[in-house]
Amino acid sequence: MKFVVDKDILQDNISKVIPAAASTKVTSILECILIEAEDSIVFTTNDMKMQMQTEFEAEILERGAALVKAKLFSDIVKKLPDGDVEVIREDNEVRIRSQKIEFRLPTLDPLDFPKMDKKPAESFCEFVASEFVDSIDRVIFATSKDETRPTFTGVLFERQEDDFVNLVGMDGHRLAICKIKPVEVEGSFSKIVPADNLDDITKIIDIEDAEKVRVSFYENQATFEIGSTTVIVTLIAGKFFDYKSAIPTEYSTRISISTDVLESTLERASIVSKDEKTNIQAVIFETNGMIFKVYSMSADGRYEEDVLCSVEGKDIKIGFNVKYFLDVLKVLDGEINLFITSQTSPSIVQKPDDENYIYLVLPIKMPE
Repeated sequence: MKFVVDKDILQDNISKVIPAAASTKVTSILECILIEAEDSIVFTTNDMKMQMQTEFEAEILERGAALVKAKLFSDIVKKLPDGDVEVIREDNEVRIRSQKIEFRLPTLDPLDFPKMDKKPAESFCEFVASEFVDSIDRVIFATSKDETRPTFTGVLFERQEDDFVNLVGMDGHRLAICKIKPVEVEGSFSKIVPADNLDDITKIIDIEDAEKVRVSFYENQATFEIGSTTVIVTLIAGKFFDYKSAIPTEYSTRISISTDVLESTLERASIVSKDEKTNIQAVIFETNGMIFKVYSMSADGRYEEDVLCSVEGKDIKIGFNVKYFLDVLKVLDGEINLFITSQTSPSIVQKPDDENYIYLVLPIKMPE
């Protein structure tokens, strides 16, 4: 095997597949990147939970294959100077050359590497890439890191009978729902994709500068096709929470406010909001007629502010976790509505001109 390619092209394509190279030594092969030179260059990684493969053009002088440690290969290429890089396999060694620099790495047998296991699609959906990334960003932050509740660690992809796909993320304290209209869709599905994998996939979309993303489902597998890159992930087993039943159908108070104003207010409130026992940063919203007051308190001090906004409905006093509001404000801009039902019911955050995105957040016990 022998090929020559520009360093930036080589580095970009390594970065597309490096997330699926195992970082723990489950087995040395899964730490590796499979390099194949035939009509084009193909890179493949596989940690048995996620498989990644990308294809690109290069000057191929000799066909062949090699299997080297992915992180080591990536670290070497990052440190090479700009310009052409020559990659050569000779016997059980891979040589990486650039100008007067040469690295030599041992290669394992490429035939021992697990092949890509792409299944035929039972259902699929295709999205405009930029809309897909924006929609994932709006829900992924609401997923959980708690692996004892695995269905909460993924994003639900759901399509029933209409033309939209629902993307849903939740952690038991908050819920984010984004409806996105695909360019093309076939079949009904309800599949949970690991949030960590989706985070890697959105980064690939940026590198690929792709126009579309195609997602195919087959039993416990999802395949993402992004330009010249294919990602196969193992879906999370289990039934997702009945999120639709959690959405309040009525409210008692509506607060209309600028995201910039609310974000600045909450950032100030968070300075003296941390409870040392629970480690929760609590904030209290209170309305009195047309007045909206935000305050927080802790052993460190007390904060209070009358906030400029529009208030309708009953007077209310309710506590929230500051973090859960600051997170959603990072993915929204302009004016938002906050719909409050009671001190114990979930509240809704929604833009007045966007019915396709809903964010629910549970209240917390107010500090005394």
